Amino acid sequence: MTICIWCKGVDAPSAVEHIIPEALGCPVGFVLSGGTVCKECNNGLAHLDQAVIDDFDIFAFMNGVPRKKGRPSEIRSRGNLIGTQGLNGNEISINMEHFPVVAHDGTKLGGFGKSDRNIQASFESEGDVVKISFSTSIGSKPKFLRGIVKIAFSSLAYFRGGELALSEDFDSVREFVREGKGSRPVLIKPISKGDYLNQSWPPFKSETDEYAVTFRLTCLEFCVDLSPNVTIFPMIKEKAFEMYGESGWGYLPIDT
Repeated sequence: MTICIWCKGVDAPSAVEHIIPEALGCPVGFVLSGGTVCKECNNGLAHLDQAVIDDFDIFAFMNGVPRKKGRPSEIRSRGNLIGTQGLNGNEISINMEHFPVVAHDGTKLGGFGKSDRNIQASFESEGDVVKISFSTSIGSKPKFLRGIVKIAFSSLAYFRGGELALSEDFDSVREFVREGKGSRPVLIKPISKGDYLNQSWPPFKSETDEYAVTFRLTCLEFCVDLSPNVTIFPMIKEKAFEMYGESGWGYLPIDT
């Protein structure tokens, strides 16, 4: 008998779930299989994976990470920015006009507008060299946070087994991921140096048998409290303050 860790459905058609989205570069073998996740939940929660992918798309593109099923790395969902892989490496077009133009690959590139997916860029010329600067936000949408908690809970199932993940102690985690119910603050810490890397570590278990999971996505490290009532998070914040001081870390959602 198999039971899905998300819906607790019994013997439903199963799927292989990449714990970290493929489009960001899931480590080889870091998957849930054997009925741990049913096909319906795997497909139904894909929009949370996409929310995480969307926020990290530029990082993945700049590091040449292939898209799902090995497709070439590219950016097509930014409105006024298109990124493709050319013969000479990465090629990017950014349109700061308020009307469409033709991008480097010959496709139509929308103008700069009100969408939060648009990129605000500045250009600085120094002789024959043009410097382009732009910024992008990460973690501003609720689905992103749900996607992060999804990765943490899937990691717990990977390291500790599906049987533990089925415990009713994690029902509040399931409700948050599947339905957006409740609140799940997450510690976030930028990694200032090092290569592009996705990695998860075995869960931390508290003295009260509650769990937290730490993992890294591209250039950020996350620590997620998976306890029923988010009781570990104050300790996580206190530890972060001891290790890094007041700066060098933060948490989502910002208004928590």
